[in-house]
Amino acid sequence: MPDMTAAGSERAIGRAVVLVGAGMVAALNVGKLPPALATLQDEFGLSLVQVSWMVSLFLLGSALFGIVGGSLADRFDPRRVMIGGLALSAVTGALGAAAPGAPVLFLSRALESVAFMLTVLPAPALLRQVVPGASLRGWLGVWATYMPTGMGAALIFAPALMEVAGWRGVWAFCAALAAVWAVLVAATQPRRVAHADPPAPIGTVAIATLRSRGPWLLALCFGFYAGQFTGIFSFLPTVYREHGVSPQFGASLTALAVLSNGGGGLAAGLLLQRGVDRATLIVLVGITMAVCAWLAFGSGLGFGWRYAAIVVLSTVGGLIPGTLFATAPFYAPSIAAVSTTVGLMQQGSGMGQILLPPAIAALAQYTGGWSSTWIATGAAALVTVALGLMIRRYDAVRPR
Repeated sequence: MPDMTAAGSERAIGRAVVLVGAGMVAALNVGKLPPALATLQDEFGLSLVQVSWMVSLFLLGSALFGIVGGSLADRFDPRRVMIGGLALSAVTGALGAAAPGAPVLFLSRALESVAFMLTVLPAPALLRQVVPGASLRGWLGVWATYMPTGMGAALIFAPALMEVAGWRGVWAFCAALAAVWAVLVAATQPRRVAHADPPAPIGTVAIATLRSRGPWLLALCFGFYAGQFTGIFSFLPTVYREHGVSPQFGASLTALAVLSNGGGGLAAGLLLQRGVDRATLIVLVGITMAVCAWLAFGSGLGFGWRYAAIVVLSTVGGLIPGTLFATAPFYAPSIAAVSTTVGLMQQGSGMGQILLPPAIAALAQYTGGWSSTWIATGAAALVTVALGLMIRRYDAVRPR
């Protein structure tokens, strides 16, 4: 955690905690689905391909509309956009909980993707408003933990809640929590101060961001990281089956590995706040992820060692989103483009998660086994290393 005394007043700390909590609440909608997939498949008579589209809908939202959502947050007050995103999450979650059939459930899932983007994209800009500059990097590192923490929490509590209230109870709980958090954000976050000059049009901010080299470097780095991370975690059930691990115990192991990713985000904030070079972090993480991917899938080690490599990969890998989110406000072409820059990052992440896992699976199919998948994930990690070196060169010439 960042130095709380340096974060300023207790009010500023409380506001920052609420913002991070909003991201975690949004991420519950990502983690609630995997434990319910088999039940949904049976209840609605869905094929495996149809069920997989419920997962993909979230990624499509990020891949297609990231920069649009970020531009909306920059243009129309990030506080209002976040409140709207949480409110939409509550409505769509309730819609899904009451879904009479698969079409309504798919519709609710698509709308949840929009709600997710509207909730998380404004957060870095809001943190910049409420957290003193000396602690901003630390708090942006904390913010980067929202996805693994929220997703991991859902992976843990959803199965237990399903035994009592079914999958609809899980959907209703997440919807109610989103509604509560919308009220918290409205009550705690300051309204945007009115300026004499009107905000720039959405297109102007988006074009300025797309013309800037820094946001593209962040988006590409996030895309290759997210793609390899998603691909590796998609293959975990295969590792479990090879070693005779039960599905229930495997789910707990997956949740633990996902939660460990948040530790990297916290560490990134601390390291950057203490002056560690961002490019150095990205390069070292890329190398570590490549080695861990080989240990987990290509080394032939026993299950304990392979799982340990996955946990290390997840923990160290968390340094990348922590570093990227902490960098976004400084790489944005202007203060008015912070959310748009984060939106481009999320778009890169979505594209990486859509494109890289199928490529990894195709390699496994071509070679006749999963032991070769480390080649694809390792290659993605080395691209991340190259992007880290490009970020170092960009830092040397970019305007301060």
